[in-house]
Amino acid sequence: MSNFTNGAPVTYKEWIEQGYDVTPCQNKMPVTTGWTKEENYVLVSEWKKKYLNHQTGLILNGKTDFDVDNHFLSRFVGKYLESCGAIYGRKSNPLSHYLFQGELKSFKYVMPKELESYCKDFTHGNTLCEIRSGGGHQSIVPSSKINNEQVEWHKFAGINTYDGDLEKDISKIALSGALTILYPSKGARDDYCTAIAGVLSKHTEWSKNEIDDFVYNVAFASGKEDKVSLRERMAKGTTSKEKTFGMPKLAEKVGCNVKTIADLFSWVGVKDSGSCFTALRCYTTEPKYWQIEYKGKWITIMDSSILLSYSKISILILENCYEVAPVITPKGWKEIVRGLLQNVQKIDTPYEASYYGNIGIVFINYCSRESEHKFSITEQYSNGVWRNEEDKHLYFRLEHFIHRLKYKQLSFEMRKMTHFLREEFGAVPTKITVAKKEVRVWKVSEENVHNHQLNNMDISKEASKIGFDTIREHMDEQYKKSKNVF
Repeated sequence: MSNFTNGAPVTYKEWIEQGYDVTPCQNKMPVTTGWTKEENYVLVSEWKKKYLNHQTGLILNGKTDFDVDNHFLSRFVGKYLESCGAIYGRKSNPLSHYLFQGELKSFKYVMPKELESYCKDFTHGNTLCEIRSGGGHQSIVPSSKINNEQVEWHKFAGINTYDGDLEKDISKIALSGALTILYPSKGARDDYCTAIAGVLSKHTEWSKNEIDDFVYNVAFASGKEDKVSLRERMAKGTTSKEKTFGMPKLAEKVGCNVKTIADLFSWVGVKDSGSCFTALRCYTTEPKYWQIEYKGKWITIMDSSILLSYSKISILILENCYEVAPVITPKGWKEIVRGLLQNVQKIDTPYEASYYGNIGIVFINYCSRESEHKFSITEQYSNGVWRNEEDKHLYFRLEHFIHRLKYKQLSFEMRKMTHFLREEFGAVPTKITVAKKEVRVWKVSEENVHNHQLNNMDISKEASKIGFDTIREHMDEQYKKSKNVF
């Protein structure tokens, strides 16, 4: 580091004599009670007697310290931070503190916990940088040692007022560093850069050139791009208008939730209602149903058509979360759903837990309860199911089965229900003569019913051993457990 002596305070005495408010510290923490109050400030004479070997903490009254903890961010300070007259640090991180006149709201830029694996090798973990400002904060300044390293000036030309929007520029540095840390492997980089540009284009007032520069700087700082690829990255402010990539695509490439990406971009003022929706589950029943995560709460969606309608989703949010849903345009909702589908969690569900699985259980029970006595066709048929000994088929009237479904309080759509009977059991409509009258009925192979296996149930081997009656008892038990699922 340069050894500045041109007015730069380098001892506790010089700090105090130049009018700065300082406090003695150990392990970067103040050691005096009430150190934030002016009446408790330590004078030179007292410091010399009691605190000679202590660190010097500059109380940040009317000042702001931009503290850079991650070396990736240092690559962007020169690009986005305007001139700073007071820069200091240690040998291991010489440009780690940038001191300015004026106060900001203190804020720590920390990578979300979900991205912890990207930061495990960094000295400060997930923490990238920090804004410390105001009388409740202090910064260990030159004249001190931290872990046996001397804190020294890199530059001192006075503590100047920042010429620009300091918070905005620091936030841009923090986001740049985070996106550089997350920069993906080859094959995903173009989509990654396009998605960054897409978010900034849709959710900020940044100009095309500003977006181009930002994306290019991230790509360059990653050290993973060749010259040809870097030239391609320079036009993302334009291509972001042509593609609809955004936070969902970034979440896909990084391997995290959309909300995690939204948290990062919130640093530069991005407010995205879509980030409230963080995950999607699809239960592979027939028909399928869904669950969407909204602000940490899972909301069940029983009809796929509801998932595509944000007005209907808004009603579910009202009913389940007792709040008014955020405003999202139909086009915006379509993009959110598309992004969630890219990382949808598919959950295999036991067939008997599905809506049609319940119908299947009722149908198996219905077909298997024909009378053990040999009645005439008229008598058997009037009871619901007639077993034809000749063709080994079961004959039934559809209205009888419908009555059974209604008794079980299962609603259905006729066309879908009959399609289910055809596809799942091989049932077909036919005609028979009863009491010299031709009537319309359905028939199903007795073997199909007796050997039918419900999806996701390992009962095929047991079927040959324990017989159909035991299977029927098993179905009854499963039905009782699952009938309340829907």
